[in-house]
Amino acid sequence: MQNAASEKLLATIPEAARRWSVSERMVWKAIAEGTVKIVKLGRATRIPISEVERVAREGLSTGSSK
Repeated sequence: MQNAASEKLLATIPEAARRWSVSERMVWKAIAEGTVKIVKLGRATRIPISEVERVAREGLSTGSSK
């Protein structure tokens, strides 16, 4: 059993992009549109793992298809 302190709770933008098989730019766009919830830690932007998994299940939709 994993130690609760060792469980990863937040993902970086590059990690989320790799998990979703999209560009980092697409992740930033989704964040700007409010499609993806984030956590700010000082200047660092992180995405909760629960949010990464939600988007992996439901898909990532942004306002523009360009």
